[in-house]
Amino acid sequence: MSTQEPRGFAQARTQAESAAQDKNKTKQLLQDALNKAYKHRAQLQAVWVDLMAVCRMLKSWSKGDYQSVPWRTIVLSLATVIYFLNPFDVAPDFIPGVGYLDDAVVLGFVVNSIKKELEKFLRWESEARI
Repeated sequence: MSTQEPRGFAQARTQAESAAQDKNKTKQLLQDALNKAYKHRAQLQAVWVDLMAVCRMLKSWSKGDYQSVPWRTIVLSLATVIYFLNPFDVAPDFIPGVGYLDDAVVLGFVVNSIKKELEKFLRWESEARI
């Protein structure tokens, strides 16, 4: 996976830096993303597990349940959500077969960038369920 930021991601990251300041805004963005994800689950099958993990981490952070996450991880994760919600990103979502390809690339870039933090969250989540 490339470590170079995907085209079009910088704007989403800038919006995420602002949105992350307001946990209610974060919660709303997450809800919108989850609604869209479930509506298009078939097209997102290849990235489903990663997308849901990122969303669960943001949700736990925004609720105050999981706080040991660096600000950079929050911003990158939220930027992924914002990018995903934009129907007119690099490859518009309505184009059959390729509409979610750029979203998958962005998600892969972010998951690769926050891999250690996401793994820590998943361990915490697993232990919290016990």
